[in-house]
This record gives sequence, structure tokens and C-alpha cells, in this order.
Amino acid sequence: MRARERWLAVLTYVILIIYVFMTLSPLAWMMLISIKPKSDLWQDPPVIIPSAPTTKNYVLAFKELGVGSNLLNSLKIALGSMLVSIPVSTLAAYGFARWTFKARTFLLILILGTQMIPGMASLVPLFSILQSLQLLDTYVGLILVFAAQTIPLNIWILKGFFEAIPGEVMDAASVDGCTPTDVLYRVVLPLAKPGFAAAALFTVMRSWNDFVVALTMLFSDHKMTFPPSLYKLYGSPIMATNYGAMFAAATGGAIPIILLFVLFQRYFIRGLTAGAVKE
Repeated sequence: MRARERWLAVLTYVILIIYVFMTLSPLAWMMLISIKPKSDLWQDPPVIIPSAPTTKNYVLAFKELGVGSNLLNSLKIALGSMLVSIPVSTLAAYGFARWTFKARTFLLILILGTQMIPGMASLVPLFSILQSLQLLDTYVGLILVFAAQTIPLNIWILKGFFEAIPGEVMDAASVDGCTPTDVLYRVVLPLAKPGFAAAALFTVMRSWNDFVVALTMLFSDHKMTFPPSLYKLYGSPIMATNYGAMFAAATGGAIPIILLFVLFQRYFIRGLTAGAVKE
């Protein structure tokens, strides 16, 4: 039995190693191309390790082609979406977790059901709404769209964390004279920090990686976020053949969100599974 378990463990590790290699190899290849000189890009057979690593591709992408400003635009919109989505989600999730009322289950299912609507199906209505509000080609319009798209799942994430807090703790605070608002800010919020980290990470990743909504709602090049700007670089005369600069831009846009996820992944996974198992 022990030999069987040992071989099963070895097989598991082999499968995991293969999976990790298949997952990370595209990212590693992208980073290697980003530091290759032009002479190495068209070698046959391909040159895996650059003969003379260079940072010229990064200088071209971020300084001369303006990708750096597009990254800042994405950062502004991601942070703005988070600042709108988290407070609204917090109040709604606290209400669902703290009180029981007749339409509670129906509203929760209805909120979750909004996530089943395909993004492309809501694109035209969103465009019409922003046009009527005169928010097309503005950061505010895009922030409101991303906040609306992330609030439903954030409510479920935070609700799971709030329900994991013992009710006796909140009841004790109420007996001590705390109002429901005081219970939220003095008791619930400090105990649910991992939930806020998970919700914030989800919101930032959702707005950072978006391509279609930003491309549809923004018209000015200087306001464009990173994903659409990267796509436009591919069609320009300069970038059509300069894959080194293109992959340098892609690497610069991928690294921040990868580091963010690596640092807070435990909170993200815990947030998605909070409340899934009843204790």
C-alpha cells in the first residue's frame, strides 16, 4: 500500500510539474522575446536565449510609443472602479448577511443571475446609457460600468465573509450600545479584511484586463486603456514587424497584475469559497 501511495504521489507531482510548465512557458517566452534584439527574432532555428539582451524594446514601447500613459489610464480606472464597487458591495452584503426578510433569497439569486448575461449582449445598452448621460469617452463612464459589473459578485464574496463572523460578536456589540452602523465599522469591517482584499483584487483584475468595453466607450487615444492600446500597436507600421517592442509592452502590462494576484491569491481564493461550506 505504501509503494502504491508513493507512486501515486510521484505521478501527482509529475502532472503538476507538466501543468506548471505549460502555464508558465508562454509567459516566459513573451519575456524572452521582449529582451531580444531584432537580429534574434528571425533566426532559424529560433534563438531561445537572447544573444545580446537589450532594453531598447521597453524604451520604444513605453517612452516613444506611449504605452506607459495607457498603463496609467488603466491604473486610474481600476482604482476608481474599486473605490466605487467596494463601498456599495459592502453595504449590500452587510444587509443580506445581517437581516432576514421575505425577498432576501430572491434578490440574492437575481443579483447572481446578472452574471449570466453575456458581456456582448449588454454592450449596446451600456453605450446608449452612457451616451444619454454624456459619459462616453470619459473615465467616469468606464468606472461606473466596471463597478456595476463587479458589484454582484463582490456582494456574494463579502456576504460569505460577513456570515462567517459569529452572530454573538455582533449581538454583543449591539448590547454594548453600538448602532448597526457602528457594528459594521467597528466590528465587521476589521474582521473581514481578507474579504475586502479578495473583492478589491477581483475588481482591479476585471477592469485592468477589459478590452471590449474600453475599446467601445473610449475614442481618444490619450484616454485609451492598456489592452486596446496594445492591440492598436499591432496594426501600426512600426509595430507590424517589431515584435520585440510589442512583447515588451505586453510584459509591462502583465507583470503588475500577476504580482498583485501572487501577493493576494490566498485572499482571492478564500473570498470566492467563503460561505460555500456551512460550518
